[in-house]
Amino acid sequence: MERGVLGLDELICKARRYVVLMAGYDPGIHLGSSLSVLEIVAALYGTGRLKFNVANGAHNRNYFVLSKGHAIHAVYALAAAMGYLTVDELRETGSVGSRLQNHPEVDTPFVDVPNSGSLGQGISLAVGLALGLRLRGEPGRVYLVTGDGELDEGQSWESFAVAAHYGLNNLVTIVDLNNVQLDGHSEEVLRKGDLAGRFRSLGFEVFEVDGHDVAAIISALEKAENSTKPAVVIARTVRGRGVPSIEDTAKQRLSRDEALSHVNNIC
Repeated sequence: MERGVLGLDELICKARRYVVLMAGYDPGIHLGSSLSVLEIVAALYGTGRLKFNVANGAHNRNYFVLSKGHAIHAVYALAAAMGYLTVDELRETGSVGSRLQNHPEVDTPFVDVPNSGSLGQGISLAVGLALGLRLRGEPGRVYLVTGDGELDEGQSWESFAVAAHYGLNNLVTIVDLNNVQLDGHSEEVLRKGDLAGRFRSLGFEVFEVDGHDVAAIISALEKAENSTKPAVVIARTVRGRGVPSIEDTAKQRLSRDEALSHVNNIC
């Protein structure tokens, strides 16, 4: 299902409401992280690069690793906006027995590997998956979405070094650079320095974009896909985008009443 940018903007708006709706029913979700990454997820799924209806185990396709797994609600919300989940399923997010849990698990729909959040583990898995596809001679790309907080981890940079060493141009990394992590603003927790320079020094091709401009993200993805090197799109975003009370803060949660009061005012 491919859509023009106008259609994607409408989907993103609908999905943003769904993320806030889920926060109303489960205040434990990571609301800020999910809201910052929506345009990135929409640029991948809304253009057909990734597909919601691919069976687990299917080959000869593209793969998705959401290393910032606590933002999985953005994926659920977009799936619902595109008709692959119901609103009733969204309301059950995080409940016992629901397939929509608050971090990707083995049987979580729409992502290819489970991971445990901002520890860099999803990055390692994505690099291994891309290398495995190369060794097996399979087509397809691995799209990796990571947050800036997990770039504190040494494992992250070891993995990126491996990707560069093997020239894995079937790996496209998107960094959701919202400048906030669990303990506060990233510059206060651990300065990231020149991220673009770090990636270039390893041998990556780097593209920097406004992470809330879906057309710019799609353009950067097209360039990344044509690179002869592993490529990274550094997408500058605002954590909590669309909910003023939590924008650009470490606050992740709203009360049920506050969340539900925001739903009809988004976009």
